[in-house]
Amino acid sequence: MKRLLFIFLFALAASAARAQLTEIGFNPLKLEGGARPLGLGAAFVGAADDVNTVLYNPGGQAWVKGVALALKDLENITGVMAFPTGNNSSLGLAVVNANISSVPIAGGVAASSSNIVLLSYGTKLNFLPYLAEREIFQKLGFGLSVKALLGETLRRTGQPDRSAVGWDMDLGVLYKGSDWWSAGAALQNILPAGVLGGGQISWDVGGTEGIPAELKLGGSARVIGDLKSPVFLEGRELLVAGELDLSRSGALLRLGGEWGIAKTYYLRAGVMQQAKPGSTVTSLNLGLGYRAGEWGIDLVRSREPLRDEDLTYFSALYFPPEWIVQEKLEVDRPAVILETALEKISLADNIESYDDRLEIFGAVKSGVEVYVNDARAVTADDNSFKVTVPLQLGKNLIIVEARYQGEKKDWTYKVLRKAKVEVAEEKAIKQELARAKSSEEVEAIKKKAEKVVEQKKKVEELVTLGVVEVAPGAEFRLDASLTRGDLATWLAKASGFRLPKIEADLYTDVRRDNPLAPFIKIVVDAGLLAPFPDGTFRPEAPVTREEGDKLFNLLRKAAK
Repeated sequence: MKRLLFIFLFALAASAARAQLTEIGFNPLKLEGGARPLGLGAAFVGAADDVNTVLYNPGGQAWVKGVALALKDLENITGVMAFPTGNNSSLGLAVVNANISSVPIAGGVAASSSNIVLLSYGTKLNFLPYLAEREIFQKLGFGLSVKALLGETLRRTGQPDRSAVGWDMDLGVLYKGSDWWSAGAALQNILPAGVLGGGQISWDVGGTEGIPAELKLGGSARVIGDLKSPVFLEGRELLVAGELDLSRSGALLRLGGEWGIAKTYYLRAGVMQQAKPGSTVTSLNLGLGYRAGEWGIDLVRSREPLRDEDLTYFSALYFPPEWIVQEKLEVDRPAVILETALEKISLADNIESYDDRLEIFGAVKSGVEVYVNDARAVTADDNSFKVTVPLQLGKNLIIVEARYQGEKKDWTYKVLRKAKVEVAEEKAIKQELARAKSSEEVEAIKKKAEKVVEQKKKVEELVTLGVVEVAPGAEFRLDASLTRGDLATWLAKASGFRLPKIEADLYTDVRRDNPLAPFIKIVVDAGLLAPFPDGTFRPEAPVTREEGDKLFNLLRKAAK
């Protein structure tokens, strides 16, 4: 790392030579593109989670695949591809056509057009057996990019057109600390001018020009999500990203966020700082995204600093399903893919349980490690495993992972832990059955028992959802009168609203210090229950069966 930092500082110093392009503000090897990264304010070095990482940080290529086409207009088009080559590695290719005109300069305007080709390689280094066994190298990605400026044309008012060619290199690293956060760094244009003939562009007339070097440091975190995120929210995701760019001209800060709905619709916003001669421009980028199976489209509104105007960028992405990064397991020679590494498991999706702990057991292919909710399960000699996981009341998400040599496959299961409620009517029915003397009496009691079971299921469902409270060990009476105050409490809890502060008496029989007052205010304001014409609410009055059935169904729907 010290050697890389020295190379960067040396390149930074070497690029300080007089430069025709950088004096105007043109960066001959600028590769910031793609509507999604721009929607995040170009804070993508630490995210690097789609094919656009080829442009920003080749260290992230080991985790991505696909093809993307981005354009502002027909003169500004970028094509990117990341193709998995196996062993946690990927080959990247990008072609960039960039044109900008009518840039104000002293004495007139300037224009630049360039054609760039990039070839990159990213890997986790898992092809080296010694490193493949180290967990740290399953989380680290390294990458190298070679960029060639095939043609640069510079036009300025009152001066002849100039053309140039050149090439340079980038280094990148990405560390995936977990499935929800990552950090990365990219050293761009690292070659000192003239080394190996690179690190500079050569003009047709006027010698050479150094290419500005840049160091980018960034990170990202999926703070909200339905899979291994700090905050669980089913069907919703929030990704935040930040980046600091350091160059000879100063430091730039970039921040961005992405809100995803059902892994299909995305809203993005980013604050993006960009350099122009003598100043820094800060803009707010806004973007939209859509994903449907193997395809995706993105739009973003971003600012061009040299012309000081807002521009719209469009990207189309394709994720070929046949491009699968999979590691073959070659243990005792019969090869199997990771997709079938989990041979059997006791879990099924959407199962229900009354227990506070769930025993999970199964078997895997030889050599495969099993993790359940990030905890490793002990595997026996016969490749079987068994683990017990705690269950919280309500919905539980259980993630089973099979891992082998840096590759892994996830299986997700939803488990509902139900609350067990003892109802007084069940004991009474058992006593009635014990006293029954005729078959007719037994049949009548059994029909009654079936109704009690159905009612009990409804109560257990509401207790599981946290709407109805039943003290542990207490009996619940289905035939007990339900008061308007009880119903108001249940409905308010189901609504999920925050309890309001009560400043004044609500009704003549509901003073502001009444414990039920906040709940009653919520349900009345929502139109679920109404006060009586005489200005009372009557919280102790019983609810009729018709009202109870109607509101009970409403309560269940609201709680779900």
